Amino acid sequence: MDDMTYEKAIKRLEEIVVQLENNEIPLEDSIQLFQEGISLSQYCDKKLKTIQSQVAQIYENGQLKDFPSEE
Repeated sequence: MDDMTYEKAIKRLEEIVVQLENNEIPLEDSIQLFQEGISLSQYCDKKLKTIQSQVAQIYENGQLKDFPSEE
């Protein structure tokens, strides 16, 4: 999942929500989808926190600042 983009993770999370809301899949599959959704949600939260941290580092005290890239 680490190579997945934030946008792809959100799209997959939305797909999971639709599937779970339709109530047309077996309970066992619902549980697996729910677990995948939780993992995706945590992944997206981590990505957002990383970006927020980078933005804070870039703009500190009204000054643009360099920051190390994670790539």
